Amino acid sequence: MDEQKKPNAEEPQAAEEVLEAAEEAAQRPSECDELKEEVKKLKEEVARGRADYFNLRTRMERDREINAKLAAEQAVKEMIPVFENLERIADAVTDKESALAKGMAMVIKQFENGLCNLGLEFIPVEGEFDPSLHEAVSMEPVDDASRDGHIIGALCRGYKLAGRVLKAPQVRVGKYSGGQDN
Repeated sequence: MDEQKKPNAEEPQAAEEVLEAAEEAAQRPSECDELKEEVKKLKEEVARGRADYFNLRTRMERDREINAKLAAEQAVKEMIPVFENLERIADAVTDKESALAKGMAMVIKQFENGLCNLGLEFIPVEGEFDPSLHEAVSMEPVDDASRDGHIIGALCRGYKLAGRVLKAPQVRVGKYSGGQDN
């Protein structure tokens, strides 16, 4: 009989183990769900971190380009008056075949190339008048209707850098009066 009681005594213990195992199994899916949720959150944080890093890198590159343009613009603005004065000096030389005139022409060309390498562009002073590029200092009568609203002369050069007008050229603009004499 003792042998029969022994298995009976073990049965409640086995039943308890089965219940514990069932409880553990019932808890595992919630632990798995919690772990899955935590993994999902961590993945989202990593994705946000990557996006923030990409945005920061893009912003820094853009700021670096803007700063380089601003530095070039400031340098060019400082050099334009020097360049214009060199041109005035060269124009004042009466003997265009002299060594001085030829030397000045070479220096001016070298200076111009340096400014162009920094991105400077000369604004054209022929063709139709464009108020966004040119500064009209006078309107002069013209006999030809095709020259109405066109530039007929320039007083000084104009310059652009990176698409922005640094100095507008001062120009004379033709005005057709219809051929009527007053």
